Amino acid sequence: MRNNSFVYTISNLAVKILLLSTASASTTWAEDYIAPPMVNIPAGKFMMGTESGAASAKPIHSVSIAAFQMAKYPVTMAEFRKFSEDTGFNPEAECLDHLDKNWLSGPTDIGSASWDKHRYTNSEYLPVTCMLRKDANAYADWLTAKTGVQYRLPTEQEWEYSAKANTTSRYFWGDDPTMTQACLYGNFADQSGEYIASKQYGASYVGFLGYANCDDGEAYNSIVGLYRANPFGLYDMVGNVSQHLDTCYYEDGYKERSKDDMDLSKCEFTATRGNTWHYPPQPIASRGRNKKTWKPFSGSGFRLAADGHSDKVDPSTTTFEITLKSAQKQRVATRPNLPSAPKNLQLVKLKNNNSNNTYELSWQPSNALHVQGYEIYKSTSPYAHLNDGFYQNHYVKVQTVNATKNSIKLSLPDEGGSFRVVTKTTKLTSLPSQPAVDVKAKTVNIPGRINMQDSVALENVHLVYRKAKNDKPELYYLSKLNKSFEQPLVATTFNINVEKTAWYKLNYRGKSFHNRPFFKLWQNNTLVGDIDYDPNIDDKSSNRHKVFLKKGIHTMQLSIMHEGFDYWSMTWLEFIAIKN
Repeated sequence: MRNNSFVYTISNLAVKILLLSTASASTTWAEDYIAPPMVNIPAGKFMMGTESGAASAKPIHSVSIAAFQMAKYPVTMAEFRKFSEDTGFNPEAECLDHLDKNWLSGPTDIGSASWDKHRYTNSEYLPVTCMLRKDANAYADWLTAKTGVQYRLPTEQEWEYSAKANTTSRYFWGDDPTMTQACLYGNFADQSGEYIASKQYGASYVGFLGYANCDDGEAYNSIVGLYRANPFGLYDMVGNVSQHLDTCYYEDGYKERSKDDMDLSKCEFTATRGNTWHYPPQPIASRGRNKKTWKPFSGSGFRLAADGHSDKVDPSTTTFEITLKSAQKQRVATRPNLPSAPKNLQLVKLKNNNSNNTYELSWQPSNALHVQGYEIYKSTSPYAHLNDGFYQNHYVKVQTVNATKNSIKLSLPDEGGSFRVVTKTTKLTSLPSQPAVDVKAKTVNIPGRINMQDSVALENVHLVYRKAKNDKPELYYLSKLNKSFEQPLVATTFNINVEKTAWYKLNYRGKSFHNRPFFKLWQNNTLVGDIDYDPNIDDKSSNRHKVFLKKGIHTMQLSIMHEGFDYWSMTWLEFIAIKN
């Protein structure tokens, strides 16, 4: 059995330590197949779908499920290798496994990886990926011929029923509103994912998809069964890799459809579920899709199902579970944990000092083991604490102090700024602390233009910075990838000084994927504008609105709350006095 490790373009030892040591001991398989461990799923009835989020998952409707079996784990590379060796399965290496600072968005939609050789290949007990649905069905047919058990892919109804496992909460482990428990139950976008990807590629979930407020110990694809099972005893139902299903998918949701519409040989899209390590936890009702013409992806796998119940256990299954357990134990035992970041930062401006810009920065020490010291990072602009992306794009390390210190004197420029502190251990560093900030709040005069970096508070959104390039000046703007299953309230607040009570023409530069209401404007607690966006009219800027503002110093809030997928941006608001 192979003992592959990731090939890195960086020499960062800490990253290598986190990702290596996942290979398992060599195993000699007497059988020419591996029958998967199966779980008997009881017959039952459940409510499928949702009344909020994407239209594709609406409406909630009652579904009855006959008794069946679901594989305990996604099919692994070890299992699939038996099929490959027996059938000569060797598709063209065009699987997508691209990863860089922009995450999975590569220069082309055709990759060069394969199911047994891709960026994340480091154990035979990873889920097999780079799978097309037809590959999964071919494997199921082959295993059926080998074992006499009629294996198949699950339907989407069976998958959601099995994933919920008679629960009614947002996730099968509970609602988990702060996402602190998710890492016990699956491999998601998390603290390890943020740490590893930022160190390797400069990629960051901050201001993009976000990540769970916990550490599952894995950055990418992980060995199956590392996390807790759901109440039915199924592992990796959510997170890790997405799973192909034998059900047609339609964007407009669950409707009565003809037999022809649900013919798998005719529908354009088929359903996928479970999502991958690349996303934070999603509600169980969330749906994915796959198109027959799409190239394989290193995050797409599958698990098997079978009709009825059976308590028969194949000898190959017993051997597989023993060796899998050994691989799991080895990985968990050799996988270092990220140290915790310092907490409760305080930034106090010192008086009676030669410099008016000297501060004392203090923090609560990390409780991590083997702490060697703390790295102090200083902002490169007064807006750094609002920015998205990898923190080192907006902060520079200015000092390292030993582990006995928890305060330091530092300076900031006249316009202010912020600091972050990172825990340093013998092998790893932590993610950055929350920022300690001292920036004088700006008050914008109206009539005039409000730039997004003038914000005094941001909620559920980050500031994006574009460096000056050629004939384009530097630019700050707000941007949000609105996931189809969430409707977060996004808000940014400004201090304004309105010259006089009057109507003002409102121009803005922004864009959305949709022709619909875009944002609301509030002066203090009064709604003054409900502003729409039409891509056929507004393009990148709009000049067809007006609002009534009262004279004086006030707060102005821009709020956005969209249902369904969107990817919007906002650069500035401009208020122009209307002449009588």
